[in-house]
Amino acid sequence: MGIHAFNYIVEKHLHIPGADITDALSAKDIPDWDSMSYLLFIAELEKEFKVSLTGDEVLGANTLGDVKRLLIKQGAQIE
Repeated sequence: MGIHAFNYIVEKHLHIPGADITDALSAKDIPDWDSMSYLLFIAELEKEFKVSLTGDEVLGANTLGDVKRLLIKQGAQIE
């Protein structure tokens, strides 16, 4: 698990090369970040890191850094 798993899931669902992944990236920066790909992305993160995020948390996350912070808050070991 960890940052490698997070980045793999970003690459898989949002089609961002690993070298380009930063915490500041948001939906406006990522063409493939639409509602369906985002929900699949979140679902895989929840499964991988064995956490459960609320709808409000998911909707309130605007950047990849926000998503990471939510996972860490739930106890995920990312960094």
